Amino acid sequence: MVKAVKGTFIECDPAAREVLLRLNSEEKFIIEDLDTTHLFINSAHLQRIQNALDELMDSNTYTAA
Repeated sequence: MVKAVKGTFIECDPAAREVLLRLNSEEKFIIEDLDTTHLFINSAHLQRIQNALDELMDSNTYTAA
């Protein structure tokens, strides 16, 4: 029997993939880890993932004084 799962295909760089894998350990949202730059995730978690990545990018951005 075939089982269909609704999800979102994500393309990212390897560094962002590692962050997503770490986030996935807290709350499982990755359906399939396809390769070093592609993930298939549960669509219901997309906004939370985007917010977490934005927050991380903002915390790693420095401005010249």
